[in-house]
Amino acid sequence: MIKDLESKIIRLEDLLQKISGEILANVLYEKFSPGELLAKSEDDINAMRKLADEMKDYMLLLKPERASSIRRSYREFMQPINSFLEILKKQAEPHQNLSKQALDYLRRAVTVGQDFIELSRDIIRAPSKTILEILRLKEICEAKDYISRVSIPEAVYVRLEYFRKSMESLKTSLSRLDQSIQELRRQISRIEEEISKFQQQQ
Repeated sequence: MIKDLESKIIRLEDLLQKISGEILANVLYEKFSPGELLAKSEDDINAMRKLADEMKDYMLLLKPERASSIRRSYREFMQPINSFLEILKKQAEPHQNLSKQALDYLRRAVTVGQDFIELSRDIIRAPSKTILEILRLKEICEAKDYISRVSIPEAVYVRLEYFRKSMESLKTSLSRLDQSIQELRRQISRIEEEISKFQQQQ
């Protein structure tokens, strides 16, 4: 779980840098129509929102005692992102530069996004001890499950399979031998019974 969160932090950082370098640093984007700016940025914005949502869930699991801080940081990050999208999707009035307004919200999102990332790193550095113990036990269970399913070399498998079949054959032979012994006992009992019928001559 911690490794997954670390991976998502790196991806979110890359997205923030990409947005800063390719969109916010380019003044030409302020002159784009809202539809053009939305088309250029929507995929990255949606990916950023999805990452932030997943990171929030991981943080709540790793540090439930900081739930209020995590949710507040997440809301502060999402608010300017949502405002950016809302502005670009609404009808523009004459002389309104909606793209410039939207980009101001996006700049805000990049700034608070860094705070959100820093909070994620803090939680990775000091997760809940109880949660760490649960994760450790989970890893032990998964390792045992893996060992039970681990594959072995074909030559070893062939020998084990031969041994297993030999054991089954031996069990069958023992079962037959037991039946033969039972039948022999019955025969002996009958012979003893017949012998008992004879009387000794006086």
